[in-house]
Amino acid sequence: MDRRRFLAATGAGVAGSTGLAGCLASASAGPPAVPDDRLDANGWELVDRVRTEAFDFAIAGQGVTATSTTEVYENATLREEIVEKTLGQVRDAPLLFFAGRVTIDPDLTSLPGEIGQERMIDEVEAIARTIMVNQMGTNGVEGIERVGTGTLRVGADEPARRTDLRGTVPVGPISIPIADGEAVELDADALPIAGRLAVWGAEGSVLVGGGAFPAENLAVETEAALSTAISVSVGVDLGLKPEEYEERVLTLVRGIE
Repeated sequence: MDRRRFLAATGAGVAGSTGLAGCLASASAGPPAVPDDRLDANGWELVDRVRTEAFDFAIAGQGVTATSTTEVYENATLREEIVEKTLGQVRDAPLLFFAGRVTIDPDLTSLPGEIGQERMIDEVEAIARTIMVNQMGTNGVEGIERVGTGTLRVGADEPARRTDLRGTVPVGPISIPIADGEAVELDADALPIAGRLAVWGAEGSVLVGGGAFPAENLAVETEAALSTAISVSVGVDLGLKPEEYEERVLTLVRGIE
């Protein structure tokens, strides 16, 4: 992954979603903890860590500021496998995970009642969703939409707000060489990509977790005639496992502290 692309996406997402400026020097956000064994077991690689402004406003006359730290991980193994299987013709099929912490000043426990905490989580959720959409976009995902909301159980069975996203990665014809310099083109549909986002309050801060992954397998096949008497079947099957990828992402999200 291009680290500069991530920085650009993150900066644009924060500015675009809040429209707020201000010095947040009084707030300090550290990255959340994610179990290293879960990351190592499935080949996740940390590709960036970014600290950004989040928002600055008032609740019941009390000024509130916040900063966020986000870590982004990519499963480079899957991307490399897809590039190899398609002879370098499909490069965007992201398997991403990110974990963020938004630190509030003053912390959530000192805000006025549940209204203050709910308002804060509303703001963080909007910012996190915009950042995630931008990050998916930098990885080739188009037409991203929110397709569902709900609850995800995290940590010690705590409820988190869940948002489901959906988009597609365009896949043009895949050209497969067969004989005598000739090639067969396989018409492949766009590859659906799913996104999962969770936001929840925890010990004076707001935690954010999510990821994006292929939502369906990509398999296409056609017949090619080598002569009037000989024909061969040519196909591509990426062997993608959407349910497995989703479980990997959600397992990591549930482990954020």
